[in-house]
Amino acid sequence: MSLLISASILCKPLPMKINTTMVSLLLMVLLIQLLKPPLLIINSWMFMDTISMVLNTLTITIFLFIMISSFDYFKISKLMSLIISFILLVFISNDIMMFYITFELALIPTFLLITLKSNQPERLQASLYLLIYTVTASLPLLLMIIITLNNTNLTYITYTNTQFTLGTLFIMAFLVKMPMFSFHIWLPKAHVEAPMEGSMILAAILLKMGGYGLIRFLPFLMKSYLMMSPWIMSISLIGAMSTSFTCMYQKDLKALIAYSSVSHMALVICSIFSMKSNSNVATLLLLIGHGLTSSAMFFLVTIMYKFHHTRNTMSFKGLINYLPNLTFWWFTFTAMNIAAPPSINFFSEILIISNTTSWNISSMIPLICAIFLTASFSYLLYSMLNHSSVSLKTNLHTLKSKQFIALYAHATPLLLLMMKIETFF
Repeated sequence: MSLLISASILCKPLPMKINTTMVSLLLMVLLIQLLKPPLLIINSWMFMDTISMVLNTLTITIFLFIMISSFDYFKISKLMSLIISFILLVFISNDIMMFYITFELALIPTFLLITLKSNQPERLQASLYLLIYTVTASLPLLLMIIITLNNTNLTYITYTNTQFTLGTLFIMAFLVKMPMFSFHIWLPKAHVEAPMEGSMILAAILLKMGGYGLIRFLPFLMKSYLMMSPWIMSISLIGAMSTSFTCMYQKDLKALIAYSSVSHMALVICSIFSMKSNSNVATLLLLIGHGLTSSAMFFLVTIMYKFHHTRNTMSFKGLINYLPNLTFWWFTFTAMNIAAPPSINFFSEILIISNTTSWNISSMIPLICAIFLTASFSYLLYSMLNHSSVSLKTNLHTLKSKQFIALYAHATPLLLLMMKIETFF
């Protein structure tokens, strides 16, 4: 917390100092509550348990990091505040209709953020992909919610002859939001065209809404999940391999990290649909680890873009020769991206591998391939950026203290949470 308070002091405009300080204090309260997470019933519309508390804490944390990291936060402050508000409501909704409304409302400011704040003409296509994929997949969810309200609760699906079809319609919105492989086309396009703040919130929080929805509806759709698990887990395992292989030849840094996110979300889907006793713990840990890691990597890409005015990996060479401090952060977050110990990512992926292989031992083959490919493209990325010969076009720059603090703040929870891992059990 001292890092975050220090960052608020370094913020030059007075409103920014006030905002970051207030958000830091709110985060402190949430972290204290997280040490002894209760089941808190706020009213008939809202509640908070361990899962909600963890994801709300992650949301507030990423919001604070965005405020610290942003190069021009006030231009997007209203849209970011709307996105964060809707996401917080999603994670504490106790009513299924309120959950759906807030789940979809978070899409509107995200769409506007990409459309209005990006400078590239391709932003319109990216925004349309985001809108079409997510809204189309959400319409069956709305239909199922209306049917559910007419039938009192969700358990009636278990007793119908079409539970596979109904269950698929119910969770399609969550699979697209994550996104699951074959529904993932919108994500790289959105990341490439979004501003830094949009990429950070999209990777760190918005994708997690899909995982949260799958976890919440699991108790009501247990039989549907069991029937769908062979299909969905097979697609996800193939997707983890395919997207990791795609990263091997990606030249755009943002697109590379976006495809890496699809690969990690495939592991989250496998964890949920394995339906083991510790699946929720493994899922939560990977959601936190991936959220912080991907957010930091998008921030690093933006710093590189500010220096070189390009995201092409062929243009970044010999970083260790003229900016060794940034090389350290690339090494740190690249290692965390491949789940190197002692980060929380390592523990979560060990649990997920254990759960997935206990579901079906043959899943070990695609898992090993995906892990190998992830390590390969991460090694290539790091070596290409840092250990090649220095480009003649390189200009010397230095990082600001605020940027260092933002990177420290991203890395610290990934390491320290391993010391309090029992909080999630």
